[in-house]
Amino acid sequence: MPRPFIIAGALLALALSVVACNSNNGLTAYTTPTAAPTVSPTANPSITSAFVKVTASATPVPNVAVSLCTSNGCAVPANVLQQKTTDASGEVDFTALTPGTVYCFFTQSSSSGTTTTYQQCTSNWQSTSAANPLTLGT
Repeated sequence: MPRPFIIAGALLALALSVVACNSNNGLTAYTTPTAAPTVSPTANPSITSAFVKVTASATPVPNVAVSLCTSNGCAVPANVLQQKTTDASGEVDFTALTPGTVYCFFTQSSSSGTTTTYQQCTSNWQSTSAANPLTLGT
């Protein structure tokens, strides 16, 4: 066999062995992903009202008292800041709220002698609107 073919064959074999060694034997090497950044929502300073809808089995409940309370909850009467009654659509609009503040929204319903309490404490009331109210109930 002529010498150039032997050299070419040896170089080809060397190249294939280098490729095989760098291929991780068919395994894919993954890097450890970095953790996602922690993002906390920023209060919108122009939103000062919250829309709340009271439902029972997804049906709006009119003429029900809804309380707006401090972040300590509504169990203590001194924590109640406002109390309003839902309209015919089962909704109520609380105004004069401080952006970024945690408030609790509270209502109770009675059926067949059983009282059910619904309370949600959140600072996310700023994302509510008439089209997307905060819902209390089932």
